[in-house]
Amino acid sequence: MTKIPNSNEILVFTDLDGTLLNHDTYDFEPALPALAMLARKKIPLILNSSKTLVEILKIRSALGNCHPFIAENGSVVAVPEQTFPGLARKDPLFQAQSGLLVKRLGGDRKSVLNILNQLRRTYGFSFEGFADMNPDRLSRVTGLTENQAIEAGQRLSTEPVLWQDTPEQWEAFTGHLADAGLGWVQGGRFISISRPFDKKDGVACLLHLYTEVMGSAPFTIGLGDSPNDQAMLDMMDIAVVICSARCDQIKLNRPQTIIRTTARGPDGWQEAFESINLT
Repeated sequence: MTKIPNSNEILVFTDLDGTLLNHDTYDFEPALPALAMLARKKIPLILNSSKTLVEILKIRSALGNCHPFIAENGSVVAVPEQTFPGLARKDPLFQAQSGLLVKRLGGDRKSVLNILNQLRRTYGFSFEGFADMNPDRLSRVTGLTENQAIEAGQRLSTEPVLWQDTPEQWEAFTGHLADAGLGWVQGGRFISISRPFDKKDGVACLLHLYTEVMGSAPFTIGLGDSPNDQAMLDMMDIAVVICSARCDQIKLNRPQTIIRTTARGPDGWQEAFESINLT
């Protein structure tokens, strides 16, 4: 049983797909006891996902979650207006949107699309981005319903693409991305193109804000299941690696405690919190 120092405020950061949510059904029912425990103890649960702000708002509502969250792989941070009083005045990059204060750490998606279109015109690279697809096409390639596909396409800072060219062209493409100040993250099927931001950047932004209001750095617990969670998990005091097809690729050095679950998805999420003493 892993015990947490009594003097510390606690924050929990979690990935969604394959971690808190079942990868196929998006169900979180097996994790309900742990979720209820966090709510009872008033421990903020911060969702950190590649999903869009609109998608996370729906999941957040289903979870009964009212805390800040991180969207688009760390590129977008969203905060309820009452969480950090005076935030918009202190940091004008937080803009009011959907009843939240939203900061685009990764810049604006339009600038990313302009660069991608220029590279395609200049070098003939073959790829298909969300912005190239109508709702029907996006629904078919993602497996989402048409409404869900529309929500997935409402991105603020990033552009997921399907690479349709050769490995040699990919090497050239990524070189041009870097020259243009862009980076990429490999997801399960899509490659997310953005300014070089990561889930850890959204975490760092919120940790700074919470530390200011709490008066000291909080004790952190992070949960994830894939390599794109690695940098986030390496910032945590307790890092939980949820069992998945790619969890063995997560290599961590910094956390005080590393927990690797045997169960997957929300079952693994529940398993992890049963091994952490939050009393």
